[in-house]
Amino acid sequence: MKKSLKADLALLLVTIFWGAGFPATKIALQTMTPYYHIGIRFAVASLLLSLLFFKKLRNLNKSLIKPALILSSLLFATYAFQTVGIQYTTASKSGFFSGLAVLIVPLFSIFYQKTKLELKTIISVVTATLGLFLLSYTGSDFNFNIGDFLTILCSICYAWQLLFTGTYVQKHDATLLAIVQLFFVSLYGMAFAVILEPIPANMSVPSFWSLMFSAVFCTAFAFWMQTTAQKFTAASHIALIFTMEPVFGALTSFLLLNEVLGAMGIIGGILIVSAMIISEFQWTKSQTTSS
Repeated sequence: MKKSLKADLALLLVTIFWGAGFPATKIALQTMTPYYHIGIRFAVASLLLSLLFFKKLRNLNKSLIKPALILSSLLFATYAFQTVGIQYTTASKSGFFSGLAVLIVPLFSIFYQKTKLELKTIISVVTATLGLFLLSYTGSDFNFNIGDFLTILCSICYAWQLLFTGTYVQKHDATLLAIVQLFFVSLYGMAFAVILEPIPANMSVPSFWSLMFSAVFCTAFAFWMQTTAQKFTAASHIALIFTMEPVFGALTSFLLLNEVLGAMGIIGGILIVSAMIISEFQWTKSQTTSS
């Protein structure tokens, strides 16, 4: 099996965890505040990866600080813009605008990496974007507001995070980059929490275990895998794979929270899966030889 295909399958597993992370986060935030959730979640993730890859920590050096700071700043901004933005817009619109990284990454890569888009990439991106629209956007409110704007900023930040990660993992150890990046995000989260939020004093048992699920699977495993996989696949392809996140999110929300997905949402999910299949095709011209 090719390394690129292994990376794609691993990233698909990441989207399954992130999809399950939607209801998990919803449960966790019932008895704790958003920035404390980010701070604790990323602190646990960074600590877990440090324990698992303890020997690698000996190779930490100053050259890793700058890229980790850049990536962590973009990642924290992604979560912060999304968290604040969803307070001023609907969940469906937030889901759609958050997923626009699939469209933004290929566009930015043209200028940042001087890449040329393949036909299958263009078709996949357009199909996935339409799928996101049908899956997430109810069409009941077309007014563009500050929440929508902040959520688009979330997608822009995450698009740059993916692109920069693709550059930095070619020069630095992916595991160390993930550990330090998550550690910095935890510091940002705790700093904002201390300033803006009350200390969560009565966290429920379901909230605690939901937080631990997000920390272990949706953060430690997910971002370690994303960082590692970007050595073998392009940022635009990763963004496309991650459009599966709301599909799995809708499925787990149905199973755990009894949230029903309508007909348009089902069609949207089918389009996203179709986009994934299209992106995996090898479109090469068949060569014939004359006798």
